[in-house]
Amino acid sequence: MERHVENNRFRQEPVGGSGFCTRKAGEIGNFRQDSLGKLVAVGVKTLVLQAMTCADVTAAGDAAVKAVVGEERFAMIQSAKLLVVGAGGIGCELLKNLVLSGFREIEVVDLDTIDVSNLNRQFLFRRVHVDRPKSVVAAEAVKQFRPNANIISHHGNVKDPQFGLEFIGKFDVVVNALDNLEARRHVNRLCLAAEKPLLEAGSTGHLGQVTVIRKGETECFECQAKPSQKVYPYCTIRSTPEKPVHCLTWAKNLFDLCFGPEDESNLLADLAAEMRKFQAQESVDGEDAGRRIFAHLFEEDIKKQAQLEDLWSDQRPPPGPLCYEDALKNTERPSTDADKDKLETQKVPSVAGDAQGFVAAVAKMYGERRELIGQSSFSKDDPVAMDFVHCAANLRMQNYRIGRLSRWDAQSIAGSIIPAVASTNAIVAGLEVVQLLHVLQSVGKNMKDSKARTVWVRFPEPSRKKILQPSSLHTPNPDCFVCGSRTARVALRSLEECKIMALAKGCIQGQLGAHKPALYANGSCIFDPEYPEPGEEAEEEGLHPEWSLSQWGLTSGSLLQVEDEGQGWSINLVIREEPDLDEQLYPGGFKVEAGAGAGEEAAKDMAEKKRKAEADAAEATAAKKAQLDANTVALDD
Repeated sequence: MERHVENNRFRQEPVGGSGFCTRKAGEIGNFRQDSLGKLVAVGVKTLVLQAMTCADVTAAGDAAVKAVVGEERFAMIQSAKLLVVGAGGIGCELLKNLVLSGFREIEVVDLDTIDVSNLNRQFLFRRVHVDRPKSVVAAEAVKQFRPNANIISHHGNVKDPQFGLEFIGKFDVVVNALDNLEARRHVNRLCLAAEKPLLEAGSTGHLGQVTVIRKGETECFECQAKPSQKVYPYCTIRSTPEKPVHCLTWAKNLFDLCFGPEDESNLLADLAAEMRKFQAQESVDGEDAGRRIFAHLFEEDIKKQAQLEDLWSDQRPPPGPLCYEDALKNTERPSTDADKDKLETQKVPSVAGDAQGFVAAVAKMYGERRELIGQSSFSKDDPVAMDFVHCAANLRMQNYRIGRLSRWDAQSIAGSIIPAVASTNAIVAGLEVVQLLHVLQSVGKNMKDSKARTVWVRFPEPSRKKILQPSSLHTPNPDCFVCGSRTARVALRSLEECKIMALAKGCIQGQLGAHKPALYANGSCIFDPEYPEPGEEAEEEGLHPEWSLSQWGLTSGSLLQVEDEGQGWSINLVIREEPDLDEQLYPGGFKVEAGAGAGEEAAKDMAEKKRKAEADAAEATAAKKAQLDANTVALDD
């Protein structure tokens, strides 16, 4: 082997014979290993270094992989067509692993652009790449490892129409590297409809998992219920917040109320008239609007809340109103000795800073984004939206005597962010490639007979002292509303009050994960995603999104058909009226009883019991082996 030193970095190459060779600054020294394994110089010559060509790099890499996996498997790797969905933390590691493993036909889809905060764990990106599409930069970066690889990048949302069934159908395997539930559900359904195997993976801090999904043979992504976003009682959010998360939830609803489309299910819908009166005006003084909204929310409305005497006691005193002028006078900011080492965004601002920040955010919305008002929605990655939510939440915390937050902490909570761990992402990406090889070798065979497994990454509390915990692939859940029975049940507080568009958006899209669902009753379409709002065009099509379920002739026990052409997915939906449905627990007026939402705890319990049973069985087998031959030492693979 030759060890080359270029720019203070070594690379090794074979040179023939049994010796080694190191090169530096034009010198070459031949070395041999002595009996202790040390390198002993046997001669020095000078030469001119020449850079390796792209063909040399590719040939050397291919030869190394071929030596490990064999000729047959290497040919299979090079011919496989892969779709990678996501180019973030796991995606960067995954793309690097794939090209270094010999895969040459890869397409990658990602909708995000690179942010400075990505650079500490997404190692294909550098500061010069900030604001560029992740998919594009990642494809450029990994091509340097394998110049002959055909890497095609797509900057867009995998839920966009161009990435539908026809697009999915041209790949041999789809490999997920996604970080949100909605997109993972969507890709799961597309792969089931296209009958393509899916490698599904994710990480949460130090925890991670990889599994294989193939239609009819294994559990799909939705066979077991996933933890849903915490829903807080309406009265807690609206009147009696006790924690910062309550105030942040209130502020996120406030942003959507002020700048988003009309939504009667919004928890702050009673404030809609006051918040929306500026939207109808052609020109608005943003700062004046911000101060007036400030006065309404943090002074006038708080005075009304304080007068609700039955809500307050000595243990829970009423909130205190805050006027804009008084807020500007409060320039003190809480600080500790540790603050001197923190970034500015990690420090809690003063009340005056929050007040000024709130008004400035409103002014920016009405000044720089006037055309987006009425169609915006909160995103933790939108700096103006995050400024609005952070300042609004902190001001409400001031009203209710709750400790305020730094922008850093507010963004983490508002975005449900768990800090990413680079090593976990690397482990998960490596496991995906291993499982991918098993999937490619199982073509024409049943997945249960392959070496493919679900692998869990568990740290700092590994199971049976192993950080990596494999388990066999589970068979499909016959009650799964996606790949099994295709039936879901929903309880509604009132068929008379529930509008068909609210059912479609809040329940079928929000809870069941549909993208653009169409609803049918008795063979007739009663909701079309092309006409989600009432209007002349909808009426011409015989559609009335504003009608209640009762107006459409539906009763308790009625059966609806849900079709989502974009996902290639359909289900039967049984609706049931339950007038006593808890308003605080289910502010939307509905409860999913089977499928994605209800039965969640039972589903989680069942999954945990399966995992525990497998772990117990493995431990019992190991104990028996140890008893049979106590004197034999077995090496753990």
